[in-house]
Amino acid sequence: MVDTPTYGNTSDGTDTDTDTDTVTVTVTDNIAFCSNCWLRPFSVVQSCQKVPNALHLIPSTFYFLPSTFYLESLVPFRLVFSSLFLLLVSFNAQAWGWDGHRLVCDLAQAKLTPGARMMVNTLLAEGEALEGGQVSFPESCLWPDNVKHSNHKGSYEQHFINVPDEALTVDLLRDCAALNCIATGIQKALTYLSQPAESDREKARQAAALRFLGHFIGDLHQPLHIGNASDRGGNRVSVQWQGKKTNLHALWDYGMLESIGIKYPESVDFLMSVEKTSNDKHILNWINESLALGRSNAYADAQGKIIATGDSLGSDYLERNKPILIERLVLASERLATLLNEIAAGKQPRAFLLVSP
Repeated sequence: MVDTPTYGNTSDGTDTDTDTDTVTVTVTDNIAFCSNCWLRPFSVVQSCQKVPNALHLIPSTFYFLPSTFYLESLVPFRLVFSSLFLLLVSFNAQAWGWDGHRLVCDLAQAKLTPGARMMVNTLLAEGEALEGGQVSFPESCLWPDNVKHSNHKGSYEQHFINVPDEALTVDLLRDCAALNCIATGIQKALTYLSQPAESDREKARQAAALRFLGHFIGDLHQPLHIGNASDRGGNRVSVQWQGKKTNLHALWDYGMLESIGIKYPESVDFLMSVEKTSNDKHILNWINESLALGRSNAYADAQGKIIATGDSLGSDYLERNKPILIERLVLASERLATLLNEIAAGKQPRAFLLVSP
């Protein structure tokens, strides 16, 4: 392995956390070596793996290459620490809010084929090897937010993409140059879910991939997870909402969902009745879709004026965005179910291709 500088987290698209993690990437002859790992209970394990040119991010320029993941022996008291951590995590740190993520994954589970349902149930059982142990699919989709600050800090940047304020589309060469953003997080999860798993390590890796995929697809459909780099996806835009101070990102994560009464599990039947389908299976198109909604709806008030720190937002902003919020939750569940159904059927989801051939 060639020695290279190590870089910690330098951007934050979901909150103002300052935790850092070390990621080593070397690119030689179009082959990348990456030391970042998902499965690192209580310690950091680094390894490098040479992988052939595949899974193009940018044609003939950059390649997303899966890391080697290791699952160490888990100590008996991991469940105690994990349970305590789940209780202590701030609600504000949860993208889409806990209810939003649970709803996306619950709705998706209801839309699975019998084969995909069996696959998901198997992977949920394998989740006993992960921090917190085995949980239901809706609950498993909260796990990536809980561990991004602890044993899986390397996944932190995979919850979002920050883009220049003037950008109208995402440029992965510019916005995901370190190969660590929501696009590569999704592709990594899809890759491991589509590969055979025989060893305990591989099975645990797949169980983690299911959780990450469910969560990241939810994140992607919250428009401010594809937001301005200058304000960290709206986190630095303080606004007044119903007489209280919040920020624009939090408002879209859960503030407006609470205001329109979208809750888990109470809203499952209502959302199941909402029809929203999409034949577009390219991740990059999904990302640009969210960016466009952020520009047109999240960052602009009901009159089309760009929202600034200190502005007060009210019922007109809520009514304008209520159908968008509902649509995004339903669309996220449809796309997640489609991906899982294709994987269970032995197909390579088109979402593997981050750019059109």
